[in-house]
Amino acid sequence: MQMFFLPRIFCCLIILFLLPVMAAASQRVFIVYSYHPDYFWQQDEERGIRDALKGMDVLFNRYCLDSKRHQEEDWLKQQVKICLEKIKAFEPDVIVTCDDNATRIVGKAFIQLKTPVVFLGLNGEPEDYGLVEAGKRSHPGGNITGVLERHYYRDAAALLQTILLANNVAIKTLDVVTDDSYTSRTLIKYLRKESWKIPWKRVFLPPVKTFSQYKDQIMEINRAGHAVYIYNLETIKDAAGRHVSNKDIISWTSQHLVMPAVAFHAMYLKRGAALCGVVVSGRTQGYYAGLKVRKILKGAAAGDLPMDQPPKGTVIVNVSVARRLGIKIPLEILLSADIVYGAGK
Repeated sequence: MQMFFLPRIFCCLIILFLLPVMAAASQRVFIVYSYHPDYFWQQDEERGIRDALKGMDVLFNRYCLDSKRHQEEDWLKQQVKICLEKIKAFEPDVIVTCDDNATRIVGKAFIQLKTPVVFLGLNGEPEDYGLVEAGKRSHPGGNITGVLERHYYRDAAALLQTILLANNVAIKTLDVVTDDSYTSRTLIKYLRKESWKIPWKRVFLPPVKTFSQYKDQIMEINRAGHAVYIYNLETIKDAAGRHVSNKDIISWTSQHLVMPAVAFHAMYLKRGAALCGVVVSGRTQGYYAGLKVRKILKGAAAGDLPMDQPPKGTVIVNVSVARRLGIKIPLEILLSADIVYGAGK
């Protein structure tokens, strides 16, 4: 049989011609994270985004602003500058901004430009950040849309109230505890304006900067006999100004808090810092944002997709904490909740 071989130089020319075509086959998504790579919330966000884009030929790139451990304005400005340069070099088809700092600075820099932007984990109001005009969230127009992070604080407080009433535990005050970060300040501002529909007095304790301050707050809550609502414990530092791991803070809380608590984050519940909660997850935020990215990569306009939030949260009860506090969980709650056993060690 006669064999035909193309000249080597001709083969090389064909490969060189096809390389740009092959590279162009992958659609490009650049993810901008507000926080650091090993932060649990951020890792969950990426899992959700990737789950939503399964089966698509997507090339990812990312940059972390690390603005939770470093809250200095000069740090953030420098990180944003580096991030914008990387985005320009990558030439993405869609930019995803995770949480408030990435969205209000990096995402906003692309408003009305060609590249679509999808945000997620946004605690602030998109109108306040200049992302959308009032009354236009359902059809924002322009090139930006996204997923709002709205915590199920009413549902969580009602859950705790139901459990305590079933155990004849009388509580008059609910103390709200959080760290001193941009995210926490934004959320507290929002929660102060909202009606919680509970009979307890709400007290927003001063945001804590140091582990010592946090310990003092928890011990005072124990003395006062209040219930507690725990939000973020991510930017707390020791006396020398070093960042304290949330694992260490959660472990200490599990061993020293003797009053019933609700938490915003699943990890705090799983490791024993609180009794129960109705939580929003980073994975859910990432997944819903990823579905919007998927539609855009298939041809939809970002401005035609609504700025909205996931429809419901997840009920979580830590039975190890319940046993430690001598509290029995009603059967109807156990049947509908995710049950965890973490003790914070």
